[in-house]
Amino acid sequence: MSKSSALKIDKPQAAAPATRSRTVSRGTAGSLSVQVAERIRAAIQEGEYQLGEALSELKLAAALGVSRTPVREALSLLQLQGLIEIRPQSGSFVFMPSEEDVAELCIFRRVVELAALRLSFARRREDMLRDMRKAVEMMDHAQAAGDRLEMARADSAFHQSIAENCGNAYLINSYALFAGRIAALRTHNVATVNSLRNKATSEHRAIVAALAKGDLDRAEAILDEHVSRMRIVYLSARRRDVPAADRRGVNPT
Repeated sequence: MSKSSALKIDKPQAAAPATRSRTVSRGTAGSLSVQVAERIRAAIQEGEYQLGEALSELKLAAALGVSRTPVREALSLLQLQGLIEIRPQSGSFVFMPSEEDVAELCIFRRVVELAALRLSFARRREDMLRDMRKAVEMMDHAQAAGDRLEMARADSAFHQSIAENCGNAYLINSYALFAGRIAALRTHNVATVNSLRNKATSEHRAIVAALAKGDLDRAEAILDEHVSRMRIVYLSARRRDVPAADRRGVNPT
């Protein structure tokens, strides 16, 4: 992906107005920083910036039509979400998780998503199934079109439907806190590991089928295995990326 392409971070989002410019709208300093953070967050989640890539405050400010101050504040906000690493005397970088980081994130996902699945099944089963089926349909269309980014978005929507229908604000907020890292890893995995796409779609369908039949135990077992695979897939994708990362001068560790 070219650097000029990566700088086009003002991408349309589901909740966005129909027409948007590349610059962020003006407002208070705080709200401007939040807007800038959301734009950078979206670019990282959708793979416009590679894992471990260095980010230039100057170039981000120019791309978004703002000064460097809200960009700097936005990067600090994204650091709290684990999407940015700010290294003294070196600059800001997109996060590059270690094997241990991904393993811990998988444990977090298993705990939160399985708990959310049980609650969603008990409280809002039909709403969850409706959202899941919509996400599976989106994945089917994206796969047919060969659109890997849209597949990653639909994959994220499927898992978000589990958390968002559980009715427990603490679980929802916990998942949202790390959703950016999860989405970025998912996009990275989907873009680099071909076998993942068919496997993910088939497992999503199996989860929906089990829930529709009222077989929560079966759905939990599939989801547990499905989430746990993220670590293996990421490591496989990362090994393929190491030579390219070295050529870019990015430290893959």
